[in-house]
This record gives sequence, C-alpha cells and structure tokens, in this order.
Amino acid sequence: MLVMVIVFEQASGQGGAALADMLRSTLGPTLTAQVESWYLGLNDTLHQLQYHVAGQPAAAPWAIKNIKATPTSAGTHTTTIPAAALFAPISLTSLHVLITPAIDGEGVWQTQTQSTATAQIPSLPIIARTFLRPDPMRPYAIVTMLQFDTRFMHLHMVAGTTEPGGPRGVTGPGIIPAADQQALLAAFNGGFKYADGQYGMMSNGITYVPARPNTATIAVTKEGQIFIGSWGVDPRLTTSNTDLVAWRQNAALLINHEVINPLTQDGAAWGGTILNSTYTWRSGIGITADGSLVYAAGNALSAQTLGVALRAAGAVMAMQTDINPFWVRAFLYSHQQQQFSIAKLNPSMQGTGYEYLHGNGRDFFYLTYMTPALPARGTQRETTPQ
Repeated sequence: MLVMVIVFEQASGQGGAALADMLRSTLGPTLTAQVESWYLGLNDTLHQLQYHVAGQPAAAPWAIKNIKATPTSAGTHTTTIPAAALFAPISLTSLHVLITPAIDGEGVWQTQTQSTATAQIPSLPIIARTFLRPDPMRPYAIVTMLQFDTRFMHLHMVAGTTEPGGPRGVTGPGIIPAADQQALLAAFNGGFKYADGQYGMMSNGITYVPARPNTATIAVTKEGQIFIGSWGVDPRLTTSNTDLVAWRQNAALLINHEVINPLTQDGAAWGGTILNSTYTWRSGIGITADGSLVYAAGNALSAQTLGVALRAAGAVMAMQTDINPFWVRAFLYSHQQQQFSIAKLNPSMQGTGYEYLHGNGRDFFYLTYMTPALPARGTQRETTPQ
C-alpha cells in the first residue's frame, strides 16, 4: 500500500501529492521518505539503463531555431541593440557544455524582449532561457534555466494559503494581486514545507515562519535589490534590518561566492531529509555577479548537479528551493488581447500557471515589469553597435 501511494504521487498530479501528505501524517515523514527515496532510486536506475544500455537519446526541452550569439570581450554573449540605447543588454554567461555530443541548442541562451518597454526605455531582451546537462552519468538529466534582468523587474514573494505558515496559524494569500497581474512576467515555485525544516519566510511585514540562523536566504529590499546569503552571517540578513520587505529561507547555501557547497551529498545539510541524497526534480535560484536573477530546474538532479548548472549559468550565490516532480514548476506570462498566454519553462513540469492567479497552497515567487530610472548622462554602459 505504501509503495503504491508513493508511486502514485510521483506518476500523477495533485491527487498523488495529497495522498502522500496524508500518509506522512499517519505513518510519519521518515518512513514515507525512505520508500519515496527507494522509488526514486529505482526510477533513476531504469533511466540509466535506457540511456546507457538501450542508447535512448536525450532531447531538447523546446523547439530549437537558428540561434546565434555575439561574443563579447568579457567572455559572455548577448543580443546587440543600437548604440543610442541608454541601457546595455543583459550579460549572459557562455555555458561550457559538459556532455558531448551536445543537444542542439544546449548551453545557448535564447532571449525574450519585453513588449511593454516605453519610448524612453528601448525594447531590450530582459529574459533569457537555456538548458544544460550537468551530469555525464545521467545524460537524461536536463536543467532548464531562466535569467532575468532585474534592472527592469521587481521580485515578489507570496506565502501560500497553507505553506509555510499554515502549521503556525499564519496563512498567506497564495495569489498574485490583480494589480500586479497586468505587469506579470514570470512565476515559479518557492521552498520546502514547514514540516521539512521550518525554514523562515517574511513578506509585506508578515512573518509567516521565523528566520533560522545560518540558513540560505533570498531577500528583497525596499529599493528592490535582490541578494542571497546566510542568515546572521551576511550582516544585512537580520531581523533588525528594516530595509528588508521580503525574505525566504531554504536549507544551506548551495553556492557561496562561486563555490558549490562541499556538503551537497550530506542530507543533514539540506534539511535532514532522506530525499536530499536522491536524484529527483529539483529547483534553485541564484544571483550573478552583475545582479541578474537565475532560476534553474530539472529532473534527475542531486543538490550537487543542480549547483553545477547554476554556477555554469554565472550564479555566484545560490540556494536550492523545492524538490520532487509535483512541486517544481516555472511559467512565463504575456498578455494577448486582454488574456494571458502562459508558457511552461519545461513542458514536463506540472501545473498550468493559473494556480498563482487564483490561489495556491504553497509559497512562490513572481516577477513584474517596471520602468527603471534613466541612467545619468555619462554614466550609462556602452552597447555594441549593430
């Protein structure tokens, strides 16, 4: 019975996840996690046999068109814009492909231009996506990534109607406000449930779960600055810092000043859960040296291989967010004739994207477009003329 429920959880959607939650409440999280870990290990072994023995090829997660990149002197590539523009385009780190032969499009950034740019602010590619396979032993493990130019965006954090504060009696709205939906660009999953580490969260003045010391934290200031650090270690990450408007914690830092955490194989360092040493769907967020935000998610990942992908994308600080097939999800939003057009980052992800518009039980992040202040004359970065 236990095995059947776990298999159902992994293979089906919300119903399976709900059954697994019920099982955890009756038999306990440890036993449930042990069987779930067994199932994921078996599933990973079968995948390895398919690819290494049967020779099943890996495929790109989306249709690949003719993609060309323009190298720059900094070792990055980007789409060029007219020299008269006031803002340089987003810097995109050139990714080194780890598995050969590479899949078409692997490691190459595809950019997306925000259509709501004003006459004063040129139409720039402010979102880019790519994918990478970080584990030569698992060529079927594909990490899809989004990079966001935070000069043109606000990052928001929303507590779910049940997680993480529900067990403490502090429930969240679980929805993107209607006013923000008009400028909505993207949304993606948050962190672990309260029971899986009691990691902290605060948003809009409400503390849903108190902060835990020495824990990976992503935070947003009143000025809109986004940064990642360890609570109490980074001097900005304290309850006395009144400049913080939102923060979310989850486990230990995955990347700290460009170094992947050496304890990625230690389950205790990632919440003490058995599942942290298994290969499953995982997600994470990182910050690049120039302040861009990177979201990464993929199948058949360990904390280590997730970190490899994020660092390859240029993340200098990063943290793992949620794991498991049902909870890892990311969406891009655009407006077409007063209606949303919603695209999954990876077609294999669960959900529709509408859950964040109508109410969600789990916490999540979302990004809205903003028109930034114009740079002072003489201080703008130069761009490459076409």
